[in-house]
Amino acid sequence: MMQAAPNALAIPPNEAPTEYWDSARILALLTDNLVEIDAADRPQPALASAWQSEMNGKRWQFTLRHGAKFHDGSAASAAAVAKILGELHSGWIVRGAGDSLTIESDSPMPSLLAELALPRNAILKRNPDGILIGTGPFRVAEFQPGRLLKLAANEESWAGRPFVDGIEIDLGRSLRDQAIAFELGKTDVIEAPPQAASNGGRLRTSLPVELMALVFPANSRAQDVRLRDALALAINRKPIQSGLLRGAGEPTAAILPNWMTGYSAVFPVQADVTRARTVLADSRQPALTLSYDPRDPQAQLIADRIALNAREAGITVQVSLSGTADFSLVRIVLPSPDPATSLREAARELGVPQPLIHGNAVDDLYAAERALLDGHTIIPLFHLPVGSAAGARAHAWEPARTGDWNIPDVWLEAP
Repeated sequence: MMQAAPNALAIPPNEAPTEYWDSARILALLTDNLVEIDAADRPQPALASAWQSEMNGKRWQFTLRHGAKFHDGSAASAAAVAKILGELHSGWIVRGAGDSLTIESDSPMPSLLAELALPRNAILKRNPDGILIGTGPFRVAEFQPGRLLKLAANEESWAGRPFVDGIEIDLGRSLRDQAIAFELGKTDVIEAPPQAASNGGRLRTSLPVELMALVFPANSRAQDVRLRDALALAINRKPIQSGLLRGAGEPTAAILPNWMTGYSAVFPVQADVTRARTVLADSRQPALTLSYDPRDPQAQLIADRIALNAREAGITVQVSLSGTADFSLVRIVLPSPDPATSLREAARELGVPQPLIHGNAVDDLYAAERALLDGHTIIPLFHLPVGSAAGARAHAWEPARTGDWNIPDVWLEAP
């Protein structure tokens, strides 16, 4: 079961950030990327079995798996893959012949493998009816927009046939409805808050792979940097994390989590209301409107608490879903274990300029992240894990530490 109720099966980046997990999990069942990146930021073979780079990273050559096919029976040849990737990236020169694929660019591409592992670079096409066609372990059997998605096992999957014959994804089901159905044994796999009960030991949580943050758009009335600085100082993250989030996740003032970079503690998270008031001294500040995602069951309570923290520092914040907001409480996915790639994707999802990362060293990454945070257009709040649970008849249920569901490896115990 999933909360999302898509009316179309979209390919990222067409999906909004809030639908990322739903798109990514469905795509992972339907298709493959050329490579995958594990939680330790190591590239792993997928549709490509080998690769090498030349010309200081300006040219990459991939060897594709021989005999791989799309769900419609057509060959997943290097030429077919080159056409898909070439249409996605106008700045790349992509060529394919036989099982060999080359990607070239005028500038070095040191993070190309991590880029190719993103869901928006999945090897996908559509048939004449608009149905997504991939090379993955399952194919689309039926889609009822907003209600139900049925998938059938791909008998000719290059990775081997999955254990289950099919999957039915019940769409548009709230977390509460999912939990009730799970307890009644009416579903095998559900989304679950990481702070939920253990469900008999069946709950699995990921590393902190989501970022909750406040974001100020370009048209915000909070143009005075002092106002945003004071707000950042006023927010008391720890009580929100321990109370409203029930201990899940980590308070943060960084975009990237510590497990990726090792330096997130350098960004202070301690509230300092006295200093916030000093920053605001002798200035006239407008009343601000804070919006949130109504689909997030915790968002309104967190937004209300932030407004209360702001009031203690002398900042007037009204929580509202109507009109144009001065800033928003958002939750986005950090889609790659590669920190440079995740920083770029976070900037894209949050609608801020792309970071300038001048090298591969940790210092270069830190400088780029620091530059994004200067001026507090983004105020990070928490890094959060994602949770899921599988019923007792589902065996080999071990989601990846990055939050992906490994459903092709699951087998079901007979009634």
